[in-house]
Order: sequence, then structure tokens, then C-alpha cells
Amino acid sequence: MASLLNKLSLRQLNKVLKKVNSYSDKMKAMSDETLKHQTVLFKRRYMKGESLDHLLPEAFATIREASRRVLGMYAYDVQVLAGIALHKGKIAEMKTGEGKTLVATMPLYLNAITGKGVILITSNGYLARRDALEMGQVYKWLGLTVGIGVKEDAKESMDTDEKKKIYHSDIIYTTHSALTFDYLLDNLCINKEDKCMRDFYFVVIDEVDSVLLDAANMPLVISGAPRVQSNLYKSTDYFVGTLEEGDYEEEDRQVWLTPRGITKAEQFFGVNNLYTKDYYEVLRHINIALKAHFLFKRDEQYVVKDNKIMLLDKSSGRMVENTKLKCGQHQAIEVKEGLNPSSETRAMASITYQAFFNMFEKKSGMSGSVIEDRKEIKAVYDIDVVEIPTHIPIARKDLKDSYYGSFEEQFEASMKWLIRAHEKKQPVLVVTSSIEMSYIYSRVLLNHHIAHNVLNAYNVAKEAEIIKNAGQLGAVTIATAIAGRGTDIKLSDEVKQLGGLLVLGIGRMENQRLEKQARGRAGRQGDPGTSKFFVSLDDEIIKEYGAPSLKSYKNVKEITKKHITKMMDQAQKNYEISAYRSRNRTLEFDSSTSAQRTIIYTLRNRLLNDEIDYDELMNFIIKENIEDFFTADPTKDEIQRFILSHIEYHIDDTLSYKKEGLLQLAKERFLSKKKELEESNRYNQFMRIAILNALDNAWIEQVDYLEQLRATIGLRRYSQKNIIFEYHQEAYRAFEKMMDHAKKNIMKNVMLSSIVEEEKGTFTVMLP
Repeated sequence: MASLLNKLSLRQLNKVLKKVNSYSDKMKAMSDETLKHQTVLFKRRYMKGESLDHLLPEAFATIREASRRVLGMYAYDVQVLAGIALHKGKIAEMKTGEGKTLVATMPLYLNAITGKGVILITSNGYLARRDALEMGQVYKWLGLTVGIGVKEDAKESMDTDEKKKIYHSDIIYTTHSALTFDYLLDNLCINKEDKCMRDFYFVVIDEVDSVLLDAANMPLVISGAPRVQSNLYKSTDYFVGTLEEGDYEEEDRQVWLTPRGITKAEQFFGVNNLYTKDYYEVLRHINIALKAHFLFKRDEQYVVKDNKIMLLDKSSGRMVENTKLKCGQHQAIEVKEGLNPSSETRAMASITYQAFFNMFEKKSGMSGSVIEDRKEIKAVYDIDVVEIPTHIPIARKDLKDSYYGSFEEQFEASMKWLIRAHEKKQPVLVVTSSIEMSYIYSRVLLNHHIAHNVLNAYNVAKEAEIIKNAGQLGAVTIATAIAGRGTDIKLSDEVKQLGGLLVLGIGRMENQRLEKQARGRAGRQGDPGTSKFFVSLDDEIIKEYGAPSLKSYKNVKEITKKHITKMMDQAQKNYEISAYRSRNRTLEFDSSTSAQRTIIYTLRNRLLNDEIDYDELMNFIIKENIEDFFTADPTKDEIQRFILSHIEYHIDDTLSYKKEGLLQLAKERFLSKKKELEESNRYNQFMRIAILNALDNAWIEQVDYLEQLRATIGLRRYSQKNIIFEYHQEAYRAFEKMMDHAKKNIMKNVMLSSIVEEEKGTFTVMLP
């Protein structure tokens, strides 16, 4: 069925391709100036109401010809097919080396004609800069502006003016993390002039599976002021270190204490019942210490560099700068590794990639390995996947996997293949499933006096150069999943005669996509090549997700029985199911947060644009706050405290202490404040600052609370509760409390704040 649908999609795309091709001769005959002028003409036609679909054939033919003149690159028909699919809001699956960088230029150019700004997302900053600088020559030649959303040095920051210029370019090249962080920061600014981004329109995501699937397990969080440091990290780490098998259980990337483990914990910490409110923090720290020890593995999820824990980007294997795990998890890992815990910070803003990319009016993507997950992509992002045929048939040989009972046998067999290929100077790329494995191979190669390159999270500075040279005569490259996505491995004629690049995959990887990407490093554009995987019962995926009965085959040298190899392969499928559940759980948790975020950000934008009737809002807030206050039947002392903390800093002796008297006092105080501010033409600015401050403080507390709730809600499974339902209930109650708190603080800020006039006509609001 999927194949039939793909054929139907390609048939529709081919109809448009014929129209594009019909303009080829016309564009070739144009002078440079006439071809450049096409952009102006397209913009005029669009402004007069002509649709992008109608403009597509001419626009694609224009940039196709422009790329030939500027770069010497002319898009093949299959590349044009992929470009049409991207414009139609689909994901194009294209094999490695099919020229995805050039494909993106066509839909980006067409959609940039709208003037709304279009964005290309890549998986890392190097590729974003490389592609923007190279393809940017064509866009600029055609009269469009290009922005690059990442600096060459990741540690270097951008100022507001720089970001504004980038995000108001016609075409922007950036990374998913940089774009998402900029969006969150944009929604923390207090002046309209400080906002850098426009409304989202069209995005093309390169290596789309890496972004929409692999990076979608956890929300992106911006952290702020530090919390008070806990002294429980070291004691709970020590306790977890004493646990034995049977004291805890692990399943679906979750770990928890068994009844025996709970008894041990209560004895260790000297408490009668760990599951009471008094010991909530102890239980929380035990929980994150369990995760640190059993779920987070060194050189897989993180590395230790310069006495710091550096997280690894799961999709690329690179170290992620300036990012920490939240809710104390980072500190728990630091203590596990013998480091002093760093300051724990509060979450100020967060968003999942699912929620973020669904804000785009139109989205599309490219990848060499996404067709297997098309159902999830469709369900979550409502995007169809189209498999694009290759320009030249694939000549690569994908050999059958070999299966072994132990790592020793697996290693010995793979090394025989490596040495045999190296002896005839055939280039070899060894793709390992972990950093530790890459070092094991490297040490043995050194002992054999075989020169080689190692590419992992500790050595990404020369990634592109290492991968480019991986196809050279006699080259041996050891790489983790990082494996240079987006960089072509080109072969000399002599290497082609030897059979091309040999890719050796070590271990069953987390999903079929990673293995497909590894195989795809060989055999680009019809080149010869070979791939083979070596699998053993010692592979982490098989140990953690394989059937327990597999342990009985540990002594078998090479496993050839099909029912056993199928069981070993099933471990990967089990992991994929677990990863899918994790992404789905993230999505379920985020539905509450996403709805609340939309409400707050919409309100913020209305405030920044002065679209709020401040008089109406204040009358409503004054009435709500005072009526809420009087529901508790306050005493005279309590009323006086309320006045001093919400209305004014002195008490009038003639004041009526009834609700009506307070309402009258508050309204008079507000009108007096308004008159004073209007005389100095400060009213709107003052109100915006006072309200935004109250709203932002309340929202930051809410975001931080929801992040902690998400991290700890799993503990409620012990009492047989539905944790998703529990989370949504708690999130809703917390949001109502937050809004009440915000209303009180808005009233306090407006009533009690003062203005300090400064030089050059500026002023500062002194908040209470």
C-alpha cells in the first residue's frame, strides 16, 4: 500500500517536473540581468494574487539555471522532484549523496518570493554555515538576502540588532536548537523593539529524522537564576551505589525501587515511610540518583571533559554546549562521576520540538532514512513522506549481518574484514555504537601499526575533513553515529576499482535509521561500495532489550540459526517501541504546557503591541482581587496589610473597611496614577512594563514547577495512578493559581511602582 501511494505521489510530482523542464531553454537563453530580474517579476505577480503553485515551474527553472551559472551545479530531474515535494509540504527521502543541499534551494527560493522569510534547518552549525555560504551565492545573485543563525564559534553570542538582521532575511540557515532557543528568548523580552523574529511561515528541515524524532524526547529549556543547593546529592548517590540486583527495576528508560529497595532506603535514611510529604525531597533525589547510575551512561549520553559533564546530542554524537539536564539530574550525574555538583537552576521557558515545528504554516524535510517512521511523522506533524528515486541506480552491496555470542568473537571477525580490506588499500569506515567502542578499535589498530582517524564527540573540530578523506586510498576511519552526515565521501578511480568504500557496522544500533545512515556512507551517486554489520549478544541494545533466553547462547561462537538472529534483531525493535513511547509521552505531557504557553505568549504579544485596553483590564483585576480577598472575611489588620501591599503605602483614617470602600479606594488610586502618567506621556509604557513583569514572573515560576512536576510525577505510579492524567490535573490547577498570583502582582505593580526620570528622556520603573 505504501509503495502504491508513493508511486501516485511521484506521478503527481512528475507532472509538475515536466512544466519546470519546459522552461529550461527559455531560462538558458536569458542574459544574466534578465535572469536576475525574474525575482522582481515573481514578487510582483505574487503581490497581484498569483499563487506560488502557479509560479513554481518558472521559479524552479530560474534558480536551476542560476545555480548552473553561479555554482556550476544544475539540478537533476530527481532533485527537482524532491524540491517540488518540499514545496508541497512533504518529506523527501533521498539516498546519501543525492545532493539535498541543492534540492533545498528551489523551494526556499520560491517561498522567499512571499517576503515572509523562509528557514532551512540543519543538524549542526558547521553545515548551516557551509550551505548558507555556498548556496547563498545563488540567492544573492538573484536579489535575495541570506542570514546565518549560528556563529562559527558556538560560544560567541549575537546581539539583538544582529539577530534582527538575520531573522528579517529572505532565507535563513540555522540549527534546530539555535532557532528554538531564539524563539524562547524572543518571548522573554519586555519591549517590542527587542523582538527579533517574524511569524513562522515555511521551514525545510535537513536530516529531518534527526530533528523531529531523535531530538524529540525531551523539551528544550532555558534556565535562569540558581536554586538553593541541596545537600542530598552525595548521600543518595552513596545509597544507590549500595543497591544490588533485585533492589530496583528498569523498563522503558525508567527505573524505580522494588519493595526490597524501598525497605533498604527507609533503613539507610532512618525513616518509617519514604512516601510521605516530609521525605519528598529524599525520594526525589533517590529517583534522580537511580537514573544517573542506571539510565545515563558515560560516553553514550554524556562525556566528562575538563571536569565538566558535557551532554551528547543523540542525533549527531556531538557535545552540546551550554546545556544541562534539569531538575537536579545533571548534578546527580556530576556526583556519580566524582565531581562537585554545580548550581541547580530554575527553568524560565520551555518547548518541545513537536510543539515548536507545528507552529510553522508549512513545513517539510529531507533525509536518507525516514520512510520507516512515516506513520509517526504523519501522526505527530501531519507530513507525508515521499521516497525519491536515485539519479543513478545504487551499486552498493549490503551484505548479510553476522551474529556472534560474545564481543570477543564479534571484534575478531570485524578486524579480519578490516585488515583484509586494508591490505589491498581499500578504504574502510568502521561505525561503532559508542565512544568506548571507537577507542577499543583505535587501540588495536595502533598495535597493528595501521594509521587511522577517530571521529567521536571528543574530536569534531575536523569532522568534515576526516569524513571527506575517508574514501581515500588506504584510509581507515573509526566513527560513532556522528559519521559526518551532510558531508560526501568522494572516491578516486583507483578506489572504485578496489570496490569502493567498505563500511563495517559494529553492534546492533538503536534503530534501523542509524544503520541505514551508516550503510549510506558507501555507494553515493552510483559509486561501488560494501556494507556489513557485526552483531553480538554483548551489544548494549541486545543486553537491555533482548529476550532473557538469549543469555544461553553466550558460548556460541557464531550464531547462524534464524530464530536466534531474529530474537537478536527483535531487541532493536523493542528499543524503537520504547523510544516511540518516550516521544509520545513527551507529546502527551506537553499538551497542557503548550496550551498554557499559547495563552501567555499571545497575551505577551498583545501587551507588546499595545493591543490591550489597560483601563478595562485594571478595572477587572481590581474587582477580582478585592472580591477574592473578602471571601475569607478578613480582619481590620488584614485589610490594612492588603492596602499597604496592593494599593498604597499609607492608610486613610476615614477609610471604610468594607469591600465597597476598598473598591472605591483602589479605583481612585488607579485613576490618579493614570492621570499622573498621561501628563508625562508614560502611561502605555508604564502599564506594559508593570503588567509584563508580573506576568513573566508568574509564568517563569509555572514553567519551573511544570518541569519539576514532569520529572517527579512518575513516582505516583507506585499508587497505581495514571501519571498523564495526574500531570494534566496538577498542571491545570497550577495554571489557575498562577493566573491568580499574576493578577495580584499586576495590581501591586501598577499601584505601588514609581517612575525615575533619567537623562535623554528615558525612565526606569521602580517595582515594589
